[in-house]
Amino acid sequence: MYFNAPGAPLTRRAFLGAAASAAAAGVSCSRAQAAPPNVLFIICDDLNDSVEGMGGHPQARTPNIHRLMSRAVQFTNGHSANPICAPARAALFSGMYPHHSGVLDFKPFASSELLKNSVSLFEHFKNSGYDIYGAGKLYHYEKEFEHIWQNPDGSSNLGVRIDYGPFPFNGKDANMTVVHPSLKYIEDLITDHEIKMWTARGEHSFGPLEDVPSEPKYPGWHGWRAFGKELRYKSDADRDRLPDELSAEYAAQVLSREHEKPFMLGVGFLRPHTPLYVPQKYFDMFPVNEVQLPPYKPDDLDDCQEFVKLILQYGFERHDLYNNAGLWKRFIQAYLAAVAFADEQVGRVLDALEKSPYADNTIVVFTSDHGWHMGEKNYNFKCTNWEESTRVPLVIAAPGVSRKGAACDHPVSHVDIYPTLVDLCGLPVNPNIGKSGVPLDGTSMRPFLKDPANGKWNGPDAALTVAFGEPKSEGGMYHNYTVRGRRWRYTLYENGAEELYDHDNDPNEWTNLAKQPQYATTKLEYRQKLLTRIGRDS
Repeated sequence: MYFNAPGAPLTRRAFLGAAASAAAAGVSCSRAQAAPPNVLFIICDDLNDSVEGMGGHPQARTPNIHRLMSRAVQFTNGHSANPICAPARAALFSGMYPHHSGVLDFKPFASSELLKNSVSLFEHFKNSGYDIYGAGKLYHYEKEFEHIWQNPDGSSNLGVRIDYGPFPFNGKDANMTVVHPSLKYIEDLITDHEIKMWTARGEHSFGPLEDVPSEPKYPGWHGWRAFGKELRYKSDADRDRLPDELSAEYAAQVLSREHEKPFMLGVGFLRPHTPLYVPQKYFDMFPVNEVQLPPYKPDDLDDCQEFVKLILQYGFERHDLYNNAGLWKRFIQAYLAAVAFADEQVGRVLDALEKSPYADNTIVVFTSDHGWHMGEKNYNFKCTNWEESTRVPLVIAAPGVSRKGAACDHPVSHVDIYPTLVDLCGLPVNPNIGKSGVPLDGTSMRPFLKDPANGKWNGPDAALTVAFGEPKSEGGMYHNYTVRGRRWRYTLYENGAEELYDHDNDPNEWTNLAKQPQYATTKLEYRQKLLTRIGRDS
């Protein structure tokens, strides 16, 4: 970064003044260092590969994300470090693998001595002279990081808080526990007490906003709630804005301002995280009778039954619920509707950037915290070591660096995003100097931005993911690891069970090759890769 005083980053206005002075003195402006790039970081929640151009659900409608892809590099083999919200975001924003930090499940940053004494992504940019802005869901536990958005005058640059709503209001509560009354009949289809307990969770719910929970249609229910108050709804054209719409609006406002310093703007959209309530027009894009089910093999789990118990049973129970209640297609319709809704918010932010004076000097990153199963492997949730959970959209546009409309199939991880942005923006390589001192785990993807097909980097040749499963009887959780290379996925479960999938011939991961003798060498090679990465001998 260019400095105009010891430790003080050069502002945009100072840069322009310096360039003008250089020109007046007969020095070519091309010799003056370019202004530091801005960063626009957009992340969705629970978005799998249901994105146009990713090869996921064929009916997905995401023209705005696709538009970004046309001027960026798409990492087609990008993976979450942990396929569930809190540890996924801890890894992404710390640049540290979950097994390194110890944040392997739903723990805050401060639960880890390493992360407590490390500098997170937005903090590093702020410490390096950037103005930082945020909206929506970025860090999972936002209260831990309220201080980083604070300005000297006490105001905050966190424009919109996390809210998973709207939620139906049943007269008493409006949160994740409240099932939309039009779907409450599904509880009567399940008799097992434990499953019935899960089905009472409102995150199973979905439907168009126009299906307002209100009397006399649903006695006891009184409309929608978001941010702890009523969300007014008369029609899709006459209503209060949803949390993601507010985040997009805030981001557009930030991009429309004049900025004295380089900025980093983070926008976290909640959708398609459940519950899936969005306007009717998005449901209309996917008529339920035309919705296609995902690739499905009824006996898919027959070669992995011995260790399926180590994965969260919730996901299997949830799929059984939708399947038995005849809601499988309706859930996929709702998921695709929520993805289309999120894409439109992404488009609003991209439009604002393109209209701003910063379009040619702003790095754009788009991703999701992890994927999501829509019934594949009889599972409807996240948190598995299978492709549907670990694979994420990952798109990076870096003006002057990245190829336009290119794709890179080298496996990369969320932990690689932090060092990539540090590299592209010229920030100190180790943000933790003066604190933990521990370097970032990831590797800059800059070589792949410049040459997506043949870029040379010194990072690993397989992406590492760790997922947690059911609780152990003696306490704690089971943790199961997987590495995904260009062709192979190898998974090692805590009970010693293994999986090996050949993506060249089995992209749906239907056939576990781990016990087949002809693949013993490949299995051993990838097992060693995994054990080396997590610092274990066996």
